[in-house]
Parts: sequence; structure tokens; C-alpha cells
Amino acid sequence: MTQPTLFVCALCKFPTAESGAGDISGGQHLLDQLTDCLNAETSRGEITLQPVRCMAACDRACNAALSAPGKLTFIFNDLSPSQSAPDLAEFCRQYAAAANGKVPYGLRSPAIKQATAYVLPPLLAEAVEAATPERSASRVAY
Repeated sequence: MTQPTLFVCALCKFPTAESGAGDISGGQHLLDQLTDCLNAETSRGEITLQPVRCMAACDRACNAALSAPGKLTFIFNDLSPSQSAPDLAEFCRQYAAAANGKVPYGLRSPAIKQATAYVLPPLLAEAVEAATPERSASRVAY
């Protein structure tokens, strides 16, 4: 089983409704909180936490995406940097355990339901491997 990766924008700002945490961005604060949550729980090493510089949704900060090969990809917006880490960490554990990443809607916390902006289908590895070399090369060039 391939490890899921949670991508979190490290540059997202704190929403105006939340107070900042000193000199760090809202995204970095969320990353710090997630690191604590994921290391403190039984999921240690089960989820890869990957900071990214920008997810291009600054007007909906804080942003994150959860993905794994052969599983759905979840894109989250409007995450609270100071309150959403426990719910997001729990969703990551549910996602890791779920076939195809399909976490039943009823098991998702209200914060995760509200923050889910998009759910993308899994990338089918077979379809990518079956592409002709010319098509694969042209895809890489983009």
C-alpha cells in the first residue's frame, strides 16, 4: 500500500477572523499543528506531510490536498490554521485505511465536510502506462 501525502500550503495567511501566531504564516502554523497531531497519534509514519509554497487559492486560505496513487484526491479550502489540524489528521487516517480513498461522508467531521472543495478521481496507472511513447513524451513536455 502506498502512503498518502497531505500537501499543505505553507504560505497561506491567517484568515482575518483569526489572530496570527507571531511571525509565522497561517499555513506554517497549520503544518506545525498537523505535525504534532500526526506524530502523537497511531498514524506515525502512515501519512507523508509535504509543505508546498503555493496552491494558488489565496482567497480561500488555508489550503491542502490529500492524495495517493490509485485513490481519490481531496482538495481542501478555508481550513482554520488554529483549529482544523485534529480533524484533518483524523481524515488522513480514515483516508489511508479506506479502499480507493472513499471515506464515507457520514464519517467525516463537519469541518472536513465544509472544507472539501473538490474530489478528483484516481489517476489510473494502467492508462498512463498504456499510452504510446510519443504521447507520454508529449505529456512530459508540458
